[in-house]
Amino acid sequence: MQDSAMIMVFKAELKVDLSSFTEHLWKLKIRHRVVFEDMQILVVEDERSAAVVMQLYNHWQVRGEFPQAILEELQVTETQLSKVKKSIDIRKIPLVVILLGLSLLFSMVIEFGENTEALKYFTITDFQIFGNQVNYFDLAHNFETFEVWRFISPIFIHFNIPHIVFNSLWVWLVGSAIEKRQGTLTLLLVVVVAALASNIGQYYVSGPIFGGLSGVVYAVICYAWLWDKLQKDKLFVVSNGLMGFMLVWLAFGYTGLSSQLGMGNIANTAHLVGLISGLLMVPVMIIIKSRTARG
Repeated sequence: MQDSAMIMVFKAELKVDLSSFTEHLWKLKIRHRVVFEDMQILVVEDERSAAVVMQLYNHWQVRGEFPQAILEELQVTETQLSKVKKSIDIRKIPLVVILLGLSLLFSMVIEFGENTEALKYFTITDFQIFGNQVNYFDLAHNFETFEVWRFISPIFIHFNIPHIVFNSLWVWLVGSAIEKRQGTLTLLLVVVVAALASNIGQYYVSGPIFGGLSGVVYAVICYAWLWDKLQKDKLFVVSNGLMGFMLVWLAFGYTGLSSQLGMGNIANTAHLVGLISGLLMVPVMIIIKSRTARG
């Protein structure tokens, strides 16, 4: 998708079945998305696609089909459609690529938590294990030893494959949308604030042995969701349904059932602090963008 916000083509009531219409759009290789709010909102990536889709939708409402005559009338040829279809350009999402690349690299270096000696270099503070006891330094030690990178590094370590796959998926989907449409600096600010806050918060609750992009995931999802609620240049990437799922998952983590079900311990504090960080970054970015626009 392009850098600017996606373009809304039309709204339809929730009772309207758009499945056949969107199926035809995919056959025509027109990239689009249907967002479910109070109504169904169909969005596309550029003006050319919007014009074509609007005319097709008007005809579909009357006849319920896409006759060849309409396609010829609109001059929708394979050449035109190929211009609409664009592959993902990773050059436009360098931060997302770096986040995912470092997460995979660090997780492999620590052997998903099995290599304790390697793990010690990436946790928020250094630690030593004596029997069943874990001794670790306080956060001030990071400044004394010039290891300030430890405040960020825990987001890159994961302890199992499902953990890194789940987190990477959301960073790729939501983080990419933010970076492409609002810029790398915006995503960087959200990620850094969320990483610092969630890592420090989790440290004071559970000690230094934790990791993962989960706090950042909650931050970018909540940021994108609230941004769409407050701003006109919407991201159209996080629905109310997804936001609801993330809140349910957050509540599930606090029940303690995850460890009983063999899913391991969940860094609940990192999730919660990441959520709050993402929400708070929306008004911050609105103010920054407003002042930047005024020059």
